Amino acid sequence: MSHLIKATNVHIYYGRLNVVRNVNFQIEEEDFLAIVGPNGSGKTTLMKALLGLVEVSEGKFEFDSNLSIKDIGYLPQTTFAQDKHFPATVKEIIATGLLNKSLYKNKKEEEKAIRQISGLFDIKHLLNKRVGYLSGGQHQRVLMARALIGKPKMLILDEPTSALDPKIREEFYTLIQHLYAHEHVSIVLISHDLQSVSEHAKNILYLDQEVVYFGSTENLCTSKALINQLGAQAVTALCQKPNHEHHINS
Repeated sequence: MSHLIKATNVHIYYGRLNVVRNVNFQIEEEDFLAIVGPNGSGKTTLMKALLGLVEVSEGKFEFDSNLSIKDIGYLPQTTFAQDKHFPATVKEIIATGLLNKSLYKNKKEEEKAIRQISGLFDIKHLLNKRVGYLSGGQHQRVLMARALIGKPKMLILDEPTSALDPKIREEFYTLIQHLYAHEHVSIVLISHDLQSVSEHAKNILYLDQEVVYFGSTENLCTSKALINQLGAQAVTALCQKPNHEHHINS
């Protein structure tokens, strides 16, 4: 399976501060990669650099010839959910995902696509509602619909469940799993919650300015580097799940 994106020796500086150091990893076709680490570890900065929103100081990102920035849907942390006066409707927000794209022949086809994607996320009944009056879960579904309306090959989600209650959070992960398994969208999920994402992701990149662990989720709990980073007790607690019963790698 080919690499969609390969990061080689990536460094990112803010002034003299080296916030991301010598990072190497790759995102595969039809991958589900979780990028995890504590607050301030450089996760969001790394993804913004991948998207061209932050300058790479050293090293590079290499894209597969069949992938461009326009093929990536991005769900950032910033939100308008709490602004009751935000004037846009759900339909208008979803439609912004089609800006600078020519996927549909006319307005009629575009509106059909909006109805279809809103049906997938169970928000069709909200199309004419102002986004400022949505619940947290509804808001996330709208942003997901906006990110996917442009038919991306990859979807990057930055802390998408941080404002959701446990029930809605689980529904959200179920939706992500559907996109990954049935819509064949490569998923990159940024989170500080290693335990939650390890239940869903195929691969894990644990970042704390530099790469502590990069590999399959099933080998996560065998990593001596991760044990040294988090402590044996924390890793043991993390790995008290049936699919994480492993021996420590040397």
